[in-house]
Amino acid sequence: MARLAIPAFAALLLAGCGNTTSLPQTQSGDPQQQIDFGLLTDIPIPSGATMDNERSLILGDKDRWTGRVVMKLWKSSSEATAFYLNQMPAFGWEPIMAATSGTSVMSYVRADRAATVQVETGSMWGATVRVTVAQRVGTGATAPAASSYAPAPAQGPAPVLMSPVYSR
Repeated sequence: MARLAIPAFAALLLAGCGNTTSLPQTQSGDPQQQIDFGLLTDIPIPSGATMDNERSLILGDKDRWTGRVVMKLWKSSSEATAFYLNQMPAFGWEPIMAATSGTSVMSYVRADRAATVQVETGSMWGATVRVTVAQRVGTGATAPAASSYAPAPAQGPAPVLMSPVYSR
């Protein structure tokens, strides 16, 4: 029985590693940080993090990238939340909001960019971290044109205005 259990367990561990990429650790003042790492130089990457290639989308490089990086960590969700609360400001990100609970969400701004960090407990162990970075609205980003729609005067709660939907 033990002869079958050990190879089966090893196969399960190896199967879970097929869609991830190891990321180098980056922290403020970290002498081991790779200077030529071309994609994520402006956000902290915890040691041992692996990128979920199927759920990540990175457009651009260095400190001008836009998109989402999804990482799996061997840290607990509370350790991962504490890591980002401490390290994002060390990378020049100014905190603007944090809601920490079962799923923690933190928002930051830096110059003309905004970042949202979401930390969840992993499905089996550890934590899943999603970092989404984009240009801030009103700082040169292209936003939908203002609609000529003028709502009727409110008769109670203020109306919610939705952006117009454009199709081709």
